[in-house]
Amino acid sequence: MDELVIVPFEGFPAQIAQALAEELAARGISTRVDAPVPLPDAAYTPTRGQYRGEPLLALVSGHGARHVLGITHRDLFARDLNFIFGIASPGGACVVSTARLVIGADDELFRARLLKEAVHELGHTLGLEHCTDPGCVMYFSNRLADTDRKGDAYCERCVARLHAKQRR
Repeated sequence: MDELVIVPFEGFPAQIAQALAEELAARGISTRVDAPVPLPDAAYTPTRGQYRGEPLLALVSGHGARHVLGITHRDLFARDLNFIFGIASPGGACVVSTARLVIGADDELFRARLLKEAVHELGHTLGLEHCTDPGCVMYFSNRLADTDRKGDAYCERCVARLHAKQRR
């Protein structure tokens, strides 16, 4: 993967963005944190008290880097889903929300959840789909218990899929 640019949305704590960048760099992903960008007002749905994920994804997709991870502390939802931990477009960008990742978590658990969801969404940008292995980071998290149970790495099948995609 080329350099990953983390783009925090306004209000997201800089020290958490930097800590995530360091975690990803420790995994061999060259990462930098850019300046915060404003949340698009049009993405907010007052009746739900949530932001639609798609406009945030569109905003970071146009950021100018090949690999972009947007990060927000606001609660997100997408069509047909009450909430989402993140959203991604294959070959492009992704966004992760920490709004629900903090629930019932101390600092260590929160950071583990954030890393898992970031790696999961990055997997989607690289063309991976959800995995059936509950221990794989690409397993779909419908609730926090799913995120807590899965690991923070790709299973052997997903690694093989990534290698196959890179050879194309």
